[in-house]
This record gives sequence, structure tokens and C-alpha cells, in this order.
Amino acid sequence: MKRKYLVGLVALLLAAASSVGLYQLYAGAEEKVETSFRPNVVIDASDYPQLTAQQLVQLSQADESGTVTAVSFSDEAAMRDLQPGIYTANVAIQISFNQEITRTVTINVWDKQGPDITVPKTVTVTTGAEFPVEKYSVSDAVDGKIASEDLSVTGYDANKLGQQRVTLAATDQAGNKTTAHVSVKVLAAEADTSLTAANEENDASESPETSEAATAESNETVASTRATTPEATTTTSEDEATTTVTEATSTSQSEIKEEVETEATTETTTETATAVTTNEETETTASANEEASVAIETSVLKFAGVTVPFGQSNGASAAPGSGAGTWMGSGSVSDGAPTHFIGHNPGDFAGVMSLDVGSTITVVDASGASRTYTVYEVLDVTDEGYNNRNLQDDVLPRMLYDGGERISLQTCISDTVNRCVLAR
Repeated sequence: MKRKYLVGLVALLLAAASSVGLYQLYAGAEEKVETSFRPNVVIDASDYPQLTAQQLVQLSQADESGTVTAVSFSDEAAMRDLQPGIYTANVAIQISFNQEITRTVTINVWDKQGPDITVPKTVTVTTGAEFPVEKYSVSDAVDGKIASEDLSVTGYDANKLGQQRVTLAATDQAGNKTTAHVSVKVLAAEADTSLTAANEENDASESPETSEAATAESNETVASTRATTPEATTTTSEDEATTTVTEATSTSQSEIKEEVETEATTETTTETATAVTTNEETETTASANEEASVAIETSVLKFAGVTVPFGQSNGASAAPGSGAGTWMGSGSVSDGAPTHFIGHNPGDFAGVMSLDVGSTITVVDASGASRTYTVYEVLDVTDEGYNNRNLQDDVLPRMLYDGGERISLQTCISDTVNRCVLAR
């Protein structure tokens, strides 16, 4: 009886030990999944025309911790025609002893590539003509063809003769901006032949009247001269009479010429005065516009006593050379969505290292609207997105994907670790 009891007890203990061993193996396999599996994937839409289940398995490293048995996307159509956005997928993984677990992957699709601007070698226009945007074509790897009318043109003066260096800029839906510098030659427009003919006709119609007036005045002068000449001079030779008439006629024509020149001088002086006044008014207006543009501050960050301009760098592999960039989001202070800013340290983002919980960061967006955010978390993050002090702490979800009007700033501490500041 005792033997049977002992045998049963031993069997029970062995079964318990086996269960504990199996549980430990299962727990170890699941822990391996948590260690190697990447729940957040960031890809460039221009690199992936579509995202397949096999590609997602490789990107998430799901196959390194077990056997992947199924992948289901939240939006199959979006994966076939990949567009920027945030999507999810469920991945079923079979681990030890045929146990199956399911993990969710967040797929963040970015458009990191700017549009392509195709420009002709040379473009020639005449004065007064609008810039020929129809001669330029714009295309984007993700958005497709962009209307040439959406090109931004700066540096073009329709009334300035000669060669001009004009800057073209195109922006895609993701905010990626491409600029191109082109050379445009502006030629003088041909003269208006109809206006020239009209002026010649007017000159011709006015000439006889002027001639008749001159002749009449000449005759009056001659008559007056003759009337005041004593009779004793009637014997004046024919040459002297001819000379007198010639001098009188010359005097009359000289007076007419002086009157015409005086009128022309008066008109020229009036036109010059008008031009000077117009130029002064233009300069005054330009100065006022410059002061107004300087007074309006847009697209800047203010923190730690510095002001840093920012541009759109969504999904870029590195921070811009100067200033800051929006790696995610638009920088708007009123769209209810987060924006993640990146910048260099040493560089314009060196001040990020001095920010602590409770520090304030002011953002002035592209429209000139501003908002002040308060820092609520400061941490050091690896390039893979994990807390450098706790590698089990995945920082990306709360830093990038939590909703609401928030911002986060990131700058380098070393080649593998970054200082990240979260504020709202």
C-alpha cells in the first residue's frame, strides 16, 4: 500500500516538474518573441510600390522568433497601392510545443522623396510676358504628375531685359520640397507698327498748318518791316530786300523752334517729376512690405533662449544641415496631431540638451500662429527607438503615435543614442 502511494506521489511530482519545465520553455519562447519582434515599422513609399506579407515579416523580424503562420493587414487595398499613412497588421507566430501567439505591427508609411522638375535647356520670352510654366513638367514617385500651375516661381521680372536666374519650387502632398534653378532670357517686344503709322500720319497732318503759320508770321514781319522803312530806302537794292526777308523768316522760324523746344522741355520735366514721384512711392511701398514681412515670424521653434527655423524633412534619413526639420507631422499648432522635430547637436539643436521636465517650447507655424508646449518627459533613446536605460521600453509608440496636439524634439548624443524631449 505504501509502495503504491509512493509511486503515485513520484508520478505526481514528475508531472508537476514537467509542467513547470514546459511553462518555462513556453515563457522563454515568448520572451524571445518580445525581444526580437519589431512592433513598429517605418518605410518609404517610394521604395515599396506595394507591401507584401513576406516583406512585412522580414521588416518586423517575426520569423526570427518562431514560424509565421498568418499575416492579416488592416487595409489590404492600401498595401497594394502604398500611400503615406499609418496602418496595422496582425502576425500569428507559432512557437514551442505548437503554441501560437499573435502580435500587432504598426506600419508607418512615409513619402521621403521630393518631386522631380523637368526643365528645358533654354527659355526665351519677351518683355511683359508671364512666366511660361507650361514649359516645365513636375512628377512625383508617390503622387504622380503635379500640375505645372502649382509651381512656385521666384526671381522672374517680366520687364527686365537680359538673362535672369529664376527659382522653381514644387511640393508634394507629404510636404517634400524640390527646387530647381533655370535660366530665362527676356527680349524686347517688337514695336507696334499700327501705332507707329498713326504717329507718322499725325505728324504729316500737322506739318502744313505749322508751315502756313510760319509763312503768315513771316509775311507779317516783312510787311511790318516794309511799312516802317522810309521812302528814301525804296532804292534799296534787290539783294538787300532779299536779305531782309531771309532774316525775318529765319527769326520767325527760330521763334517757332524755341516754342516747340520749350513745350518739349516742359513735357519732359513733367514726365521726369512724375517718374521720380512714382519711384519714391514704389520704394516707400517696398520698404513697408519689407518691414511687414520681417515683422511676421513663421516656421520657428523657440526654446532655451534660442530661435531655430524649421522646414519639412518628413522621413529624412538625417537632420537638415541647419535649423530643424519636421520628421513627422507638419509643424502646425492647431491640427490636433503630433509633430516630431529633428536637428543637429552640436548645431542648432544643442539647446535641446538643456531642456528638462517643465521647460517650455514655443512653436510658430507656417501661418504665423504660435503655441507654447510644456515638456513632460525627457529620455535617451537608441536608434531603434528603445529607452537606452531600459531596452524593454519601446519609446516610439508614445513619442510618435500617441494622438493629440503634441511635439517631440530629437537630437544626437552619440552615433547610436539620441536625446528626445516630449511636450504638450
